[in-house]
Amino acid sequence: MPAPRLRSALMAATLVAGCNTQYENPFADTSPTLAPRADATVVYTSNGYAARPGSPRELFALGGATSAPARLTFCNNDSRRCDAVEAAPAPDRVRVALRRVETDTDKDGRLTPADGESLLVVDLSRGVEGGILQNNAKVSGIDWAATGDVLVYAAAGEGGIEDLYRADPNGLNTRNLTSTAAVRERRPRIDPSGSAAVFERIDDTGKGQVWLFSSTGAQVRVSAGADGTERLAGTPYVVGSDADPDYSPDGRSVVFRRLTSTGNGGLGTWDLMTARLDGSALTTVVTGPAFRGAPDWGSRGIVFPETDTAAGAARLVLVQADGSGRQDLVTLGSSFEISYPRWLQ
Repeated sequence: MPAPRLRSALMAATLVAGCNTQYENPFADTSPTLAPRADATVVYTSNGYAARPGSPRELFALGGATSAPARLTFCNNDSRRCDAVEAAPAPDRVRVALRRVETDTDKDGRLTPADGESLLVVDLSRGVEGGILQNNAKVSGIDWAATGDVLVYAAAGEGGIEDLYRADPNGLNTRNLTSTAAVRERRPRIDPSGSAAVFERIDDTGKGQVWLFSSTGAQVRVSAGADGTERLAGTPYVVGSDADPDYSPDGRSVVFRRLTSTGNGGLGTWDLMTARLDGSALTTVVTGPAFRGAPDWGSRGIVFPETDTAAGAARLVLVQADGSGRQDLVTLGSSFEISYPRWLQ
């Protein structure tokens, strides 16, 4: 269907300037950042570096199925704690848009999204950061267009719940794309051409669905979710919800995860599904009694985190689009975290 390019359509509208603070990393001497190696293929966040489960996450890169993970950020030290929640890489492979929790605002001894997140652009090669949103932002997703010139993210908007926003990578030209007071729009991902985005949409029923955004006035449903009403504690989801969509490399299909039960130690069990953009060809790619986090679909396959409490393992997993060829790229104890893998371009 015809659709104006996401970035050009938005630039034609009235724009609101955002924060454009550029500053040297004040922790550069003790907490440097490293750019991914030339052979790195995937970045993800994890606390696998730590001696104790529950420690804050840092950003890691993986060069392939047989190479050891390389730590890219070193924010946590004796005098400071911060949690790297999710990173969206830029096409240049050295910058990332980073969701980070920096302050234990609720004084519970942990860094969680409830404390509020900052949204930053970090140049890993130079240890330089630029702030886009301050640490009271309720960020719930970020993506960097393959065209390099647009960020799309979800944060608190109308009614105090998530809307979709676009911004330039320097934080300028920020605009609310959805402005809905009663519906949560979350977890946006931009298509390979920069023409559209998919996202998860949750109304007051709590049933997550996958939707396609072509423009402010053109949004259509891709998936409707499945049967179920039981709510997964600590999340916005009920059983049957679809979440965390991402495009196929050709931009014609999406992968997403579906909540199938609320068990598994409170994490829920999640299947991975694929579908065409018109909702047809709905296929279960990965199933079974385990937690599966946000997937990312690249030319080498679909990569996703998986926590199997019965086996006592947290894994970074790669499968092909038909579910074949499973490879466990990283394995940790199930009390550790692996989150939000992204293919490097």
